[in-house]
This record gives sequence, C-alpha cells and structure tokens, in this order.
Amino acid sequence: MKKPLEEKVEIEWLDAYEMESGWHELEEAEKITCPTVFSLGYVVKETKDSIILSADKFGKEDLDVGRVQIIPKPWVKKIKIL
Repeated sequence: MKKPLEEKVEIEWLDAYEMESGWHELEEAEKITCPTVFSLGYVVKETKDSIILSADKFGKEDLDVGRVQIIPKPWVKKIKIL
C-alpha cells in the first residue's frame, strides 16, 4: 500500500438515498434507486471495509487535508487510479 496522499483516484460508488419526508405511493417508492456518485481525491487510508478520501491536501509535508469522506467498500463499483 502506498503512503497516505500519494495516490490520486476517481471512485465510482453507490450512495444511500432517502425520499423526501411525507406520504408516497407504494409504486413510486418501489422505483427509487441508489444514485451513482463519482468522487475524486487522494487516498488517505484504505482498509478491507472502507476508503478514506481527501479532496484537498495542504502544506509542504501534506499533513493537512480537507473535504474528507469515508466510503464503505461494499458501495464501491470502480476505482480508477489517476
């Protein structure tokens, strides 16, 4: 595994979705799907369960990161190394 912030990637993944609050016809509820999301960033840490991604890094030593997110591995469809 590479050092943190050394690898820049594009991750295609499925996100959870929730219909807006209120009453919905069953037929409409059955039609919802998980949205596909594309996230770009630097790999902070990867485990067997998840990937932590930072969209920004700052500083000479890459010690500060910004816009950090964690993506569960089962939600990941594809990882493309940039």
